[in-house]
Amino acid sequence: MFLLPLILAATITVTPPPTGGPPSPTPKNFDEIQKVRDVVQQKVMEKLQQITQPALTQKGIIGKIIQIDSATFTLEFQNNLSVVTFNTDTVFIDQKRNKITVSQLKVGQDILVLGIQQSSSIFLGKRIVVTDLTAIENVPLVVIGKIVDISKTSPVFSLIPTKNKNAQYQVKTDVKSEIINTQSNKIATTDLKSGHKIIVILTPDPKMAKTYYAAKIVDLDYALPTPTPTKKP
Repeated sequence: MFLLPLILAATITVTPPPTGGPPSPTPKNFDEIQKVRDVVQQKVMEKLQQITQPALTQKGIIGKIIQIDSATFTLEFQNNLSVVTFNTDTVFIDQKRNKITVSQLKVGQDILVLGIQQSSSIFLGKRIVVTDLTAIENVPLVVIGKIVDISKTSPVFSLIPTKNKNAQYQVKTDVKSEIINTQSNKIATTDLKSGHKIIVILTPDPKMAKTYYAAKIVDLDYALPTPTPTKKP
């Protein structure tokens, strides 16, 4: 009976307490720690890229297709050119709201492109819709602003809108332009003066870039001439 405790005592190994700090990690634990470090480092790098890289701007552009390549369009609108790239995720829509393929688009067609502005002249198209620019271009634009300069050689004046003083419109008039004062009386083109505040209905001039045709002008600062008093006999 005394032999069993002696045998058990002989088979038990006592591990001495650790000295000199915590035990080193096993190879398996080291691999897991390194994986966590790699994931954290990747997340940090992605965040830094988001901070340092310029933000991509989502917007829309319109224009006429003047060239089609394997993965790009070249568009022209009001004498300005834009390059539109597309990929397998790009959706193409015709004027009847039906999905089409890129092979069905042709040079000379007008399109509306919704996507991301990647640079000053490169645009990534996410949704491309066949449209009619004549309908878009002829939509009237109502502007309230001040005349800042009147040409002495042509029927054109410069207008700065009240809501955006950094913008400027070149406005052209002709015999069809209706010009009135606040009492709805017709006045002459020569009655328009620099510094006058006006309300004008504009449409883009298809023949001149950045120039608008004035369909109607209301001169808010036009002063009615003071009648000359008649002398009593």
